[in-house]
Amino acid sequence: MKIRRLFLFAALILCATLLQGGGSVVPVGTYLYADLEKVSPATGALVLNFDAAGPSRLVVAYGRKHRKDRKTRDGTTEAERESFKPRLAVLSDQGRVARFDKLPPDYYDIAVIDASTMTLHEGIALYSSTEEELTDNSMIEQFQGEIRKSLGLRDDRIGGWEGFFDTKQIERIQVASGRAGVLMQQMRLGTALAESGAVLKGCIHSIDVVWVERAIDATAGWQVINRQQLYRDEIPARTFFKHIQMPELSGIRVGTREKKMPVIKLP
Repeated sequence: MKIRRLFLFAALILCATLLQGGGSVVPVGTYLYADLEKVSPATGALVLNFDAAGPSRLVVAYGRKHRKDRKTRDGTTEAERESFKPRLAVLSDQGRVARFDKLPPDYYDIAVIDASTMTLHEGIALYSSTEEELTDNSMIEQFQGEIRKSLGLRDDRIGGWEGFFDTKQIERIQVASGRAGVLMQQMRLGTALAESGAVLKGCIHSIDVVWVERAIDATAGWQVINRQQLYRDEIPARTFFKHIQMPELSGIRVGTREKKMPVIKLP
């Protein structure tokens, strides 16, 4: 009888959580981040210290070595694929301290996402090959315009890329020779349904790194070759996160030991 009561209590909590929608503390998209119980052993760790509290923030570390634009998932093990995912920090001291454990040696870019303040601070490197990066400003502007048209909402066909989301905002584009990396936000402002068929009360948000390449026929636009979601959740806000790019959050080198960073101020 006691076990049955505990089960019913847990079920009630779960139902209440689903009815309330998501939030930064327990995001809907937890599958986006590596499960530390499934990853291969590693002795690296990273500790970030922030100047102010942020108990609702998510802090994500995204390693560069095995990103989808660099390494195929073909022939990899489940543990390897789990290790390739972005990592979610464990917070303490009201969010002032973010800790990542079991990190393999790599350079890590950080994203700090807070649905309570609707802010996105990030230092994500969008493209891996600096040798191929374009320097012709006029061509960069042309390509960026083409990419925005290809990834944005389309009038000439239904939906376009990720047609589920009806509102999109591209934050940054890094263009290389025939390829590019894109950081973008997406929202579903229209009606969305849960798997049960119930109407979701909140607004589904997505923060994505998208890699695109230019079609041989330029009139065909830019085609998505891969995508990494850094965030997906159903939250009350129906506006985009305020985006702030921060060099301090880019390319943090982690080896085989714990690394502690100086205090980071989030503007």
